[in-house]
Order: sequence, then structure tokens, then C-alpha cells
Amino acid sequence: MLFRRCFSVIVCLALLSGCGLFNRTIPAGVIPDSTPRDHWVEIKGVRYHYTEYAGTGKTVVMLHGFGSSTYTWEETAALLNKEGFHVYALDLKGFGWSDKPLDSRYGVGALMEDVDDWMEKMQIRNAVVVGNSMGGAITVLLSRHHRDRVERMVLIDAGGYPMKLPFVIRLARFPMASFSSKLFFGPWMIRSNLKQVMFDPSKVTDERVQAYYSRMCSENAVKTQILTARSIDFSRLDLIQDATKNNKTKTLIIWGKNDTWIPLDTVGMRFREDLQNSVISVIPDCGHIPQEERPVETARLISDFINDRPIKDDRP
Repeated sequence: MLFRRCFSVIVCLALLSGCGLFNRTIPAGVIPDSTPRDHWVEIKGVRYHYTEYAGTGKTVVMLHGFGSSTYTWEETAALLNKEGFHVYALDLKGFGWSDKPLDSRYGVGALMEDVDDWMEKMQIRNAVVVGNSMGGAITVLLSRHHRDRVERMVLIDAGGYPMKLPFVIRLARFPMASFSSKLFFGPWMIRSNLKQVMFDPSKVTDERVQAYYSRMCSENAVKTQILTARSIDFSRLDLIQDATKNNKTKTLIIWGKNDTWIPLDTVGMRFREDLQNSVISVIPDCGHIPQEERPVETARLISDFINDRPIKDDRP
């Protein structure tokens, strides 16, 4: 009897909060409110979504982090495009509007090979590859294993060294996470996560929450987040650390000083130490996603880096 009452309360709360069990699923291949910048390409039976900002300048490829999508780059990509850069942002397999097959591999090594396949399909070489969080780890691997793809790299609050897992990733690794997420996932969780990754709470707008949430309502989205979280051993990241050794790729490291997910002192500065040809720029009053929280400063730093303008190195 007590169990039934508790379960009823949980279901009622889930219903009232607009959680995943009661919200519609957006079918694969559908983009609500698509724009001319939205494009699809099929590779090995998987449809990848990407956005393109055409320009005559250097090619820039942008890779998002865990739980994110091409949305995270919209402001920064537009600013870079105004300076003439040809910018692409890719939804990794299992994220954003790209397909989310449940029988695929979702470790960072597998996702890196997917990016290489996509760049081959798009005939992109010698690009400036920009990666945030998990996308930064993928960028480092790509620069090591497919050097012709990466002329320079920009790592923004990148993953790659052992760290304490953010709660959302720990939650995804719990037993029965797929079932519980159907009850509890909703806009409230997106808002909570954004408040963790952003220093300025005013940046956590309804529009931003909805942009993240709508993509997480796409077919199989929550399940592939869980598969990804379970595919990465965050206590042993030898694959990525090995890729930094003797890596001479010219690199700009951008870090939000107030990042609580991937700390500057233990991870950001370690990238700076290990990457031989790098410089680090720390943005004050900024969290884990500078491209959304401080897009003007982020775009300026990337532009300065590409154009070989001097950047102050914030290494202690």
C-alpha cells in the first residue's frame, strides 16, 4: 500500500513537471523550425545533422560536448562567420538532431572516427577544429590520429583527464537509468544543468532551456546519452592523455574561470602543460560553456588565434 502511494505521488509530480514520460517524441529526421543553415548527410547508414555558415575564409569545424548540440555554437559561429570564416557545426551521432542508433558505439574513440568519416564526406582537411568538453577530447584524438584533418585546434573547457563526474553523468550511469529518466526527465532538469554550467544565472533563459529540451525529446535521445555516459571510463582516460604527448598541433585553450564541471586548475592547466605548442586564455566570471555564456570574447579569441594575433598566456 505504501509503495503504491509513493509511486502515485512520483507519477503525479512527474506529470505536473512536464517530464519525459508524458511529452511527445520528435521523430528522427525532423527539425522543428529548421533554417537554411541546417543540413543532413548520410554516412554508413547514419544521418548526421550539421549547420553551415558559408564564407571565403578559413574552415572552422565545431564539436559540442556531452548532452549538447550545434545549438551551443550558434552565436559564436555567427560572429566568426561575420569575419569571413567558413564555419561548420556538427551534431555528433546520438546528439542534437543526428540519428541515435542504439546498436552503435559511443565511446570518444568511436565518436572521433565518426567525425573523421564526416569530414571525409565533406572533403574537409586542414581545418581549425574547435571542441568543447567531450568535443574537446574528440578534437585532441582527431589531431593525433588524423593529422591531415586538424591544422590547429581550439579546446574550450575540454575533457581528457580524470575528474569528478558531473551529477547528470553519474545519474546516467545508475542502474535502471533508462526507466527512471522516463519519469523524471523534463525542462526542470535542463534548467538545473544549465545553472550548474553557467556562472551567470541570467543566461539560463526559457529559450535556451527549450532549445536543449527539444533536442532531448528527439527519438532515442535520452537512451544515447546513457549509452555515451556508460561508454566512457572517466577514471582512466589514457587514450586522450596519450594523444597529448608529443602533440605539436598549434592549440588555443579557452577556459571559463568558474567552471565547476571541469576545473581549470586540475584539467585546463594540465592541457596547457602537456600540449607543447599551446596558449591558454581564461575568461573570468564564466562557466563551462563560454561559447554560450561569453560568445563575443570566445569568438574574438578564436579569430585572434587563427589570424596569429597575440594572445596573452594565462598560464601561471
